[in-house]
Amino acid sequence: MAQIKSGSDKVLPKIFISLLGAGFIIWGASTIALGILGQRTTAVITNVRREMGERNEAIRGRYTYIISYRFTLPEGKSVDGYTRKIGNSVFLKADGKSVRAVRYFRHLPFINALEEEARSPAGPLIIIAVGIFLIYIINKGKRTTRGRAKKHKTELIE
Repeated sequence: MAQIKSGSDKVLPKIFISLLGAGFIIWGASTIALGILGQRTTAVITNVRREMGERNEAIRGRYTYIISYRFTLPEGKSVDGYTRKIGNSVFLKADGKSVRAVRYFRHLPFINALEEEARSPAGPLIIIAVGIFLIYIINKGKRTTRGRAKKHKTELIE
């Protein structure tokens, strides 16, 4: 039986990847904004866990650690957060006394990051660039000489 395939079959992946790219852009921009506009407070390291096994890299003995922390807002509400770090095989367990500087948005405290991550623009700029690349690459289509997109033709597939 013959199937009719049209250009609209490609719309759903374009929407999905465009939304993914927009998410990367928002993530990177919010991290940069945290470093500039975020409120500063101190957080207590509550837990350090090693994720999975040794990383599969050229440098041996490297592991991914999940560092959980908790900070208290001025009105007394406690907010939890976490980050991932790459380090060697030696690490100290959380004793509940270690503190780190944290940045958060006053009206959206669940958006937070360690200050060292929020102050470093290199990572967020790369994330923004990946988001822009995803949106550009998925939405660039074949263009005519006048710059308008060509219309998709319906074809009969047997």
